[in-house]
Amino acid sequence: MLVYNHCMIEGLRLLLIDRLRSLGMDPLLIPAYLKALTRVILSEPNIDPDRANRKMHSLGWNEVAIDYHSLQITIACLEQENSKV
Repeated sequence: MLVYNHCMIEGLRLLLIDRLRSLGMDPLLIPAYLKALTRVILSEPNIDPDRANRKMHSLGWNEVAIDYHSLQITIACLEQENSKV
């Protein structure tokens, strides 16, 4: 089960990275962006994309506007990471 969860998390993470790159984000900025986005989600678990974007923009992340699907993939990654504990 642990291997399955690890593969699922990695698959979701790769999908998310591909989506961010397709939105025009510099690949070198993605880890820091995801760290900031994770904090935003953890501060408000039921956040919608518009509010997430406002919070990310207030933190200086103006390069990309996160869409609904990318936000849901990020939330799924967080849930999978938390479930492996």
